[in-house]
Amino acid sequence: MFGKNRKLLRDGTPGRAVIVDALRSGGHLTANGGATPVTYRLRLRIHLPDGTTTDTECQLGGLTHSAHTYFSAGDIVPVRYDATDPTHATVDEAALLAEREAKQREAEAEAVERADRTLSGQPDPGPARNLPTDAAMRTAYDRWRTAAARTKEAKAAHKEAQRADDKGATLRAFNASVKRGAEERTARERYQELRKARPDWMVEDQ
Repeated sequence: MFGKNRKLLRDGTPGRAVIVDALRSGGHLTANGGATPVTYRLRLRIHLPDGTTTDTECQLGGLTHSAHTYFSAGDIVPVRYDATDPTHATVDEAALLAEREAKQREAEAEAVERADRTLSGQPDPGPARNLPTDAAMRTAYDRWRTAAARTKEAKAAHKEAQRADDKGATLRAFNASVKRGAEERTARERYQELRKARPDWMVEDQ
């Protein structure tokens, strides 16, 4: 799989895709203080030049290395695909990281400019372009906190199953705990990424 991905990244046709589904796994602490690699199983919807779309899947990260960034359903990402068979595709992580870093630098520059205008007594030019809205920030925050609560509940259920010495229930609870933990980490990373663009945003009780 990894050899095919390298070939696609080198020779594939560049394009854009929507992430339809993102399943994260790994990232668990090990006995020696390290962590297992983080992998993502992504379902992509590639938008082709002729106006059609094609759905496919790819995996990022593996046994010896982690994915280089986070992914969430609804993200638009750069891809490389085989022009003769677009179902053979992968995310161009290097291009995606470059895009995200450029957006972060732009957001930081806009934040500095707005702060300078505030201290100079100049009028607020209005919301900066391309910044997350208050609603988007609240949604991301709520999703993270909900995922965190579900993770806590799953861990408690796992401990309860262990105390009951029910091997079947323990295994099921462990798998649920791992899934919830992965969901929580993805939601947290998404929220933290938005916070970089909106450091001024504060959580307000509803």
